[in-house]
Amino acid sequence: MHRVSRETDDAFEAMATRPVTLPAVILAAGRGERLVPNEASSAKPLTRLLGLTLLERAILTAREAEITRFFVVLGYRREEIAPRVVEWGQSYGVDITVVENCSWREGNGTSVLAYADLLDANFLLLMCDHLFDADALACFLNASGEEAACHLLVDPRIDEVFDPEDATRVRTKEGRIRAIGKGLEPYNGIDTGIFRCTPAVFSALKQAQAAGDGSLTGGIRLLAAEGKVRAVVLPDPFWLDVDTHDALRHGRRLLLKRAIKTGEDGVVARWFNRPISLRLSAWLLEHKALPWATPNVLSFLSFFIVACGGVLFASGGYLAGLIAGILTQSGSILDGCDGETARLAFRTSRFGAWFDTLLDRYGDAAIAIGVTIGYWQERPSEWVWIGGILALLGFILASYTKKEYALHYRAPFRSGLMAKLIKRDFRLFGIFVGAVIGHPYLALLALGALSHVGIVWLFAKRYVGERRASS
Repeated sequence: MHRVSRETDDAFEAMATRPVTLPAVILAAGRGERLVPNEASSAKPLTRLLGLTLLERAILTAREAEITRFFVVLGYRREEIAPRVVEWGQSYGVDITVVENCSWREGNGTSVLAYADLLDANFLLLMCDHLFDADALACFLNASGEEAACHLLVDPRIDEVFDPEDATRVRTKEGRIRAIGKGLEPYNGIDTGIFRCTPAVFSALKQAQAAGDGSLTGGIRLLAAEGKVRAVVLPDPFWLDVDTHDALRHGRRLLLKRAIKTGEDGVVARWFNRPISLRLSAWLLEHKALPWATPNVLSFLSFFIVACGGVLFASGGYLAGLIAGILTQSGSILDGCDGETARLAFRTSRFGAWFDTLLDRYGDAAIAIGVTIGYWQERPSEWVWIGGILALLGFILASYTKKEYALHYRAPFRSGLMAKLIKRDFRLFGIFVGAVIGHPYLALLALGALSHVGIVWLFAKRYVGERRASS
């Protein structure tokens, strides 16, 4: 399971260019009573979600969008949160300045004003309790449009937002926000809590505060009335305001779902492996019972389990083969955890993707060789070895063909069912089934033949497509 930080393959440098970056201000001063009802619970910014705190996730997501300078505004339980923030700055290689807001009870607008003297240029404004996507944030930063005192990322999917009654609503017209507030009617968008601001927002907030409204919305409302707030449509449907325990659980489900790389799973991985591997990944992240279980360690552990299956296959016999088959399928399931935990914990790397690919090929070799040795002991013949070598060649070439295609065409090969049937998850599951019925070698031959047929099919389909395009 390849661990890369984008949907395209990092091998050919396909990451989107992100020329625009701003300092990010993260509001984390409020009490958050709906999520943290009493002092016995962790402060809201330190509430954990799949192993990371909400504030930590906001920082790391912004870092994925190449933001490296942060101002974190603290108020309620500042003494508890501030040391952690300083620690994250050192651990994650970002510049974090902690700002104290002693007036946090008067509204989140006062938190924005708390750092007014520290910034004299444009900045990004985020909420510590919001989940969002790094790519969507980068698109928002790079979005072109008319100059304005403030740009707000707006979700137009008003019927799909979690807890719409509590959401801050906006009414837009011709790209400008005309009105904003909770309970607003009529409305055609939802405030995602992600702003791109100029220092002009400070004056509006001071004006609103003087009128008795210390909220951020109060200041934005004044700017909107003057036509100075632009709406930018959310390019990705993923975001969530985590205000309640129901929202926290919903956020957990959303993050686990997004840990799966869209379009890359085979049939077995999607319907059998993932439901198990996602639960295991969540357990590893939430309980931290195995602090050594990094994504690279999980990659090696998956390989080791599969290799042990190969050794047992080589020993021969039904019982050994059955255990070997179970190990093979277990290793296949665990192979999903390295990528899932890496993406959920912001630990993706090029080395990890490469390391995982190499171990997968060694695992395939261990299974093919082990099954071949086990069958050869029962029926010694050179044809047994020829069949095993051809099957292994098919496994390796199936992966190589898709990788080379992605390298040269700069896009993953998508060819329906045939492309899925030559994926690793399907062949390891096929070996498992073969072991259960007592014929792992026959399963090996069948899967090897399927790999060769699939390679020819993919090549022929591409060749025909090229000929048609050139005619």
